[in-house]
Amino acid sequence: MADTPEALMEDIRDLLEIARTSDLTDVDLVAARAAVQAATSDLRPHVVGRVRMQAVLDFTSLITKMADPDGRIDRLREAGPAGFFPYSPYIGKLNPISPPANLDLVDVDDGIEVRGDCTFRDHFNGPPGCVHGGVIAAVMDDILGTVCVVNEVGGFTGTLTVRYRKPTPLQERIELRGWVSATEGRKTFASATFHHDGELLAEADGVFIAGSLDPKI
Repeated sequence: MADTPEALMEDIRDLLEIARTSDLTDVDLVAARAAVQAATSDLRPHVVGRVRMQAVLDFTSLITKMADPDGRIDRLREAGPAGFFPYSPYIGKLNPISPPANLDLVDVDDGIEVRGDCTFRDHFNGPPGCVHGGVIAAVMDDILGTVCVVNEVGGFTGTLTVRYRKPTPLQERIELRGWVSATEGRKTFASATFHHDGELLAEADGVFIAGSLDPKI
């Protein structure tokens, strides 16, 4: 793998998984901590001067470009889900605690769907051999939020209902799908599913509310 930020995040995911399952002697523990602390010190000078939201750093500039109606959908497609939410803790390729998810935009008769896949590592374990239910809900929320954004009806999560049909296995390719089902004033209704080998594992419905980032509004 080339030396890219995405590759660095994947290396850190490997470290998280190994650290979680390692049984170290005192000597090994000292050496391991020293190595991690050295890597942290090497990266610290490169930290940006502000908190990175789950969305792109230059989000304001991106939204300004999107405000131009000519070619807006083309620019949405060019950016793609990974371009909007690279730092998301659940689908972002530039967040080392994410699985992450590989998502694509698919044209359908009444808009755009989000489809893709995700493989959950062992550190997302809940029941033996299965993904934690809270992680499933969080990934569903991100998929629903993403499909709202690409259909230009983005908003804040109002309600999220998840139905767990079957356990979601670890270390297996999980198929993801999200779509907008309806809009009603400021409300957008969206749905998402997890499948594995053709079987429905979980499904979610969310209501998203259009609003402002200003807490005073």
